[in-house]
Amino acid sequence: MAGRLAPLSNPIHVTFDGVEIPAAPGEPLAVSLVGAGHLALARSPKFHRPRGPSCLRGACDGCLARVDGAPNVMTCMVGACDKMEIKSQNTLGTREVDLLQMTDWFFPEGINHHELFAGVFGLDKIMMAFARRVAGLGKLPSEVAPARPARRRSADVVVVGSGPSGMLVATELAARGRTVEVLDDAVRPGGSTHAFLGIDGWRAIRERFEAACSSPKPKNGSARHETATHVRLRYATTAAGIFKDDLLVVGPEGAEIVDARAVILAPGAHDGVLAFEGNDLPGVMSARAALGFLAHGVTVGYRVAVVVTEGGGPFGEIYARAMKAMAPNDVSVTVVHGEPEAAIGVAGVKEVTLRKGESTKSLRADALLVDAPRSPAYELVAQAGADLEHRAYGFVPRTNGGHIRDRFWVIGEAAGTALEEAALREEAMNVAARI
Repeated sequence: MAGRLAPLSNPIHVTFDGVEIPAAPGEPLAVSLVGAGHLALARSPKFHRPRGPSCLRGACDGCLARVDGAPNVMTCMVGACDKMEIKSQNTLGTREVDLLQMTDWFFPEGINHHELFAGVFGLDKIMMAFARRVAGLGKLPSEVAPARPARRRSADVVVVGSGPSGMLVATELAARGRTVEVLDDAVRPGGSTHAFLGIDGWRAIRERFEAACSSPKPKNGSARHETATHVRLRYATTAAGIFKDDLLVVGPEGAEIVDARAVILAPGAHDGVLAFEGNDLPGVMSARAALGFLAHGVTVGYRVAVVVTEGGGPFGEIYARAMKAMAPNDVSVTVVHGEPEAAIGVAGVKEVTLRKGESTKSLRADALLVDAPRSPAYELVAQAGADLEHRAYGFVPRTNGGHIRDRFWVIGEAAGTALEEAALREEAMNVAARI
């Protein structure tokens, strides 16, 4: 059972399927919902299986909901505002009792609806019409969204991603007199730094970046200034694509084609996802995502199993230490270095089986956190023209010290750099010195 470790002091309120729940202003809506004990937020499109958040970074479908009349909203990527109305979607009945889940019961081995009754006169059309009505992710928006402006403009340096690497290189460049924009599709900057829960070095990265965002631009563009720096941060803004030398940006201000002197890609990495029985149950998520919830004072379970696989870390161990410090008597956390074998439950995790070597261990648990090797978020990097090298954990770009081609650079986990403060800091300084 998920929930908040402490009551909110001055909450706002949103509604979820008609029930009012408290929320902290600006926190991701998914955090508000899980903090209120709602871990199963959505249903899968085809079999209507329960789904819950697993990444907290807009890379899964476990937190999709209808928000203020707009369907298919990733609630982890939207900040909570007072009186927001969230509704579950893709159900016949309620979120807890979805009658369309009978599809999963009738076809436990899966179903290809394109072939079911194919060639049977009359029945094939009925089946396809039925499939179209019961499958999907939500009804059309309640209102037509107004057209947003589009424009083309120029920029000095654009940094895509406000994780540790993005913050480090942006601060370093601004200290060198460059005009820097930082884009991030999340509701707050910081990326993985929030998962380190106040560890001094990572906290210092955020503090220096926040100071750079609020300080005036240096008057002498060629001088280096340690404190009087300037960075423009744009959150809830997506770098949607790279087309030759143009960067497509979409955000609350509309769509833009940006022609920048330098584009630094720092999108981070995707959490490792492993194949095992029940890996799609609500309550199964990455250890980094669970730390993201914990940074808001929300636990994703009270009996938590953490499995750290070979090449994984450091988030599983950090989570265990943080929970021991924050809620030593309320939450139990078991860490196993091995592999997940199964997560068992219906609408959420009830029991997990973990494997270490030749032995297995079964635990009663309401959440399973997986800390597996992360895969570089290479998509924009490939669009920028980087050659990719396949490794066991994903695709890593081949670059010249982070340089992809004229104007384009990549740093951080997206470049295959280890998520270590010293390594990221050195890389950021080297790249900033070359731009």
